[in-house]
Amino acid sequence: MSDWTNILETRGLTMQFGGVTAVDEVDFTLRDGELRCLLGPNGAGKSTFFKCLTGQLIPTRGTVTFKGQDMTGWNTHDIVNLGIGIKTQMPNVFDGVSVYENVRLSSRRKHMAAQAKELAEKTLERCGITHLAKREVGYLSHGQRQLVELAMVLAAEPALILLDEPAAGMTGEERDRLARLVLESARSAAVIVVEHDMVFIRQIAKFVTVFNRGAIFREAMIDEIMADREVQEIYLGKQANAASA
Repeated sequence: MSDWTNILETRGLTMQFGGVTAVDEVDFTLRDGELRCLLGPNGAGKSTFFKCLTGQLIPTRGTVTFKGQDMTGWNTHDIVNLGIGIKTQMPNVFDGVSVYENVRLSSRRKHMAAQAKELAEKTLERCGITHLAKREVGYLSHGQRQLVELAMVLAAEPALILLDEPAAGMTGEERDRLARLVLESARSAAVIVVEHDMVFIRQIAKFVTVFNRGAIFREAMIDEIMADREVQEIYLGKQANAASA
């Protein structure tokens, strides 16, 4: 744990596209060591908010701070170098090289060669993909690629992990493994997960932030969110009703 109570904060964060306000004056706080899930229907603003955190978009106004460091408008590479691990919706991997090499290269951002090799091997085992170590990533299934990218994020040992729809395209077994990894990772890092898969959310979530129309609609513990009739019917739809049944 760091000495920072709040590892990530946004103040008045706004993202506009022409006359459309996709993120509207959002004040958001994440404590050090906290696991937070971001929910909401398509167009609610959660993915745009995520992209403002990760440098994929430059916000129209407002601030983003990490451990008190203003990183508003920074590019993704510099944000990663601060100690933030990012997994976007589509796996960002090197298709032409092996799974092992992808993970080792990620570990090399922080460690010398020998340490990076050892950490890569441990991370592959931790993620349950040691059997894929010699395979070229380009030949893997989408779910396997998702796990490889998560291993790359973990191998860099970030203080904050940002995951955008990590369970997309996964089998049930892969999703269960991912849930265990996210919960395990939250023991040593703060984590934000944007996700539509309510079964997966129920496996990992404690405190949840619900977005609607570009703003934070509600923040509460997962059981309270799932029991909220307005959240179920308007913001989470049939998925929430199915998951709570």
